[in-house]
Amino acid sequence: MNPSLDCCTCPAFGPFCEGISEGAERCREIEPWLDPIGGLDLNVDLAPQPEFELPPFFPQLLNGLEVPSVLSREPAIGVGIAKALTPQGQVSHRAIPQRYGTRSLRAQWGIGEGSLLLCVGNALDGYLERLWPAQCQDNAFGRIQSLGFDAATSLNFSIYLDRPRLEHLVNVKRTWLTVRRMQETSTLIPIPHLQWGHPLDLERQIRYAREQGFHTVTVNLQLVKRQGWDVVATGLPILQEQAPELRLLFTGVASLKRMAALAGAFPMSSFTNTTAHYLAQRGVRLRLAEGHGTRLIKEPVAGHPDLILAENVALYREFLDEIRQGAAHSRLQCQRRSTSFDLGAALQTQLGFDPRAAGDALNLLATDESILEAFQAWLRTGRLDGSFTGSFGLWPCWGSVPHPTLGELLDQGADPAEAFLHLAYLAAQVDDEIQALAAQAGC
Repeated sequence: MNPSLDCCTCPAFGPFCEGISEGAERCREIEPWLDPIGGLDLNVDLAPQPEFELPPFFPQLLNGLEVPSVLSREPAIGVGIAKALTPQGQVSHRAIPQRYGTRSLRAQWGIGEGSLLLCVGNALDGYLERLWPAQCQDNAFGRIQSLGFDAATSLNFSIYLDRPRLEHLVNVKRTWLTVRRMQETSTLIPIPHLQWGHPLDLERQIRYAREQGFHTVTVNLQLVKRQGWDVVATGLPILQEQAPELRLLFTGVASLKRMAALAGAFPMSSFTNTTAHYLAQRGVRLRLAEGHGTRLIKEPVAGHPDLILAENVALYREFLDEIRQGAAHSRLQCQRRSTSFDLGAALQTQLGFDPRAAGDALNLLATDESILEAFQAWLRTGRLDGSFTGSFGLWPCWGSVPHPTLGELLDQGADPAEAFLHLAYLAAQVDDEIQALAAQAGC
């Protein structure tokens, strides 16, 4: 970077920031934020993190369940902080819905005493900005502990790439200050969030976490599609190289493809998401497509949502178990050599796609298993069902996109391949909306 003249006198220039070529005046507007947080140095002494265990996957609940036996067997359960506290740092009615009931969320939600109950500090920006002064002045984390929680992640203040660089550094410092506040006012096990807009930020936090005796940290990927996966991806090799001993808790990962990549890179990592519960509440069970590696099928079923949740959790957990044992890798390789290879070749030889476009089309079609199967059947037989719409019309959020039939798209002038790809594009939009709303529902 070529720093501007304004950067040369900025308190962040040198140790925390390499300078920016334009827009330095925006950082200047944020300088008054530094005094209340004691500057940008990560110089707060913290107590070492106690030892604790996390399973490969555990659910993050959106509200309580009605079948305690489902939860009593879970080794760990997550709950978003916005379900526990109001923005003013008081106990929320969403945590304690019964007016005269016990003040323990654990008891009211039927969570077993043997389960580690973890408060996840991911929430919408407006909520966190209001909670920040409340937790500084009041005993917000003590209230979380009183609800029956055993552990909590730090508050996850957002880092947006189009915001001033100094704001990134302030939010990194504030995230770690909530760890100190947690230790000062409760006996909760703190799990800091790692977040970065630049590799310098990540390297500094890795050193600090190691010096302070932390062995487990959190990386929030709930809204990564909106914030930029590329930035996260640049930091993962740094974590592998500089902190192989750190255990990572990834929040918000719903895609098996991404989960497989992360679990392969970080074998001792853990995962939690709200998607398993969000879909279960809407009567949708997740199923792994046979012989297709990481493709998830969303299957509407009749059944109690608590039992559907148990099946969704089991799917993620068993998948991660296979990743750890190496079986999933073999299955993915086999799938890549068979179905994907054959279909990818057909896209190139029969339809004239170049290799990269064929791969992109295959990934898009696989969003909805029924669309992929209908597309393959058309390539084999040449037959088309004009009433076909795909299965995404049965998923939550399907009303957010148009839902034409295959015949309607053909009547509008699309060729069959274009029509199938358009349906797959609509399915991908629905899938993105589900992930975004599941993440927000956890806030």
